[in-house]
Amino acid sequence: MSQQQDASGSLVSHRYGSRFVSTNPPPTTEPTTSEAPPPGGPGAATRKHKVELRPGPVKPPKSSSESSPASASSAASSSASEPGSEHTSAATQPPSSSSETSSRPKLSDAAHKVIEVAKEDYQEASKHGILAPPPANASWVGKLFHQAKELFKFYWNGVKLINTHRLRVRAINARVKAGGAPLSRWEARFIANYKQDALKLIPFALIIIIAEEAIPLVVIYTPFLLPSTCLLPSQKERIDAKRREKQRSFAQEMKSSFEEVHKRALAQPDANVDALLDRTALTSYSGVLSLSTFGPHPLRLRRVKKHMKTIAADDELLAREDQGERLSVDELREALEERGIVTEGLSTDAMRARLRWWLSHSQVPDSDPIRTRVLLVARNVIGQHDAAHA
Repeated sequence: MSQQQDASGSLVSHRYGSRFVSTNPPPTTEPTTSEAPPPGGPGAATRKHKVELRPGPVKPPKSSSESSPASASSAASSSASEPGSEHTSAATQPPSSSSETSSRPKLSDAAHKVIEVAKEDYQEASKHGILAPPPANASWVGKLFHQAKELFKFYWNGVKLINTHRLRVRAINARVKAGGAPLSRWEARFIANYKQDALKLIPFALIIIIAEEAIPLVVIYTPFLLPSTCLLPSQKERIDAKRREKQRSFAQEMKSSFEEVHKRALAQPDANVDALLDRTALTSYSGVLSLSTFGPHPLRLRRVKKHMKTIAADDELLAREDQGERLSVDELREALEERGIVTEGLSTDAMRARLRWWLSHSQVPDSDPIRTRVLLVARNVIGQHDAAHA
């Protein structure tokens, strides 16, 4: 063992011999906060040399126009290497706006169509003096308020007019019940029209009270909800034009169905209406008679029978009133269209001749009135309505 004096003057004993004694002691250094592990410590062989690269923060991805193919491939590889990255990116990525942009023009076009139709209806009603036009110096808000007020007054007066019709119908029925003059065709149709308006009164009144601004939508898409007293002239013309177009298309496109019904009626003279009208025939008859084509087979058959029964009663009134010679042009056109006769391209004389043909062939004694008129509808569509086929 050897001894050595340190810098402070004290003796230090060393047991390793003189070689270690001759070695100078290491200089004292200030302790640091982060001490590196000794070079000979455990794990020194596996630890790599630390390189301070100091990478910058990850930048957000650029747009498709600015991103390069290399960055796109690196992003794809990094997302594929991380588990669950596909689900995370799909969940965090905002939905594509292609579907929204494609649907926006349709919605805007529909809204624009409704607005334009409502403007045209109001202008036409103002020309006829039905609705008062807004003041010339009114602002945009003032014009809108004035139009809403005028429309509300018009529809409310239409609702009150239904009640007036109710009182008149009561008076007509009381006269007939007391033994007075029988019902004329005009009175019979007036009563039937009132009954239809009375059924539409409650839902239409709710629309006026709750959402008056939705009435233009009702006029365009569900016109059957409107009472006849609450229709503007242009609205009625538009409804009639759609109905006539539907009738014409069914008469042209389903002509073969009417030919089959006519052949079946000739081959089976004793067959009733249920046997003559199959599913296809019911669709064609409902379309040409301006009835609803929806519903199961029994419901559509019931509609056709009920309509033909009404036509049979109307035929009797027309035959009693000079075979319909007193009808105006509009009443004549309406009477023919109710019987499935397309009036497009017919003159007034041609329409009167067609009505006389119908009345002369519908009054068949000892026959089923509904079957007779079903056959007449088929004969009219296939072209057997002139004197040569009488």
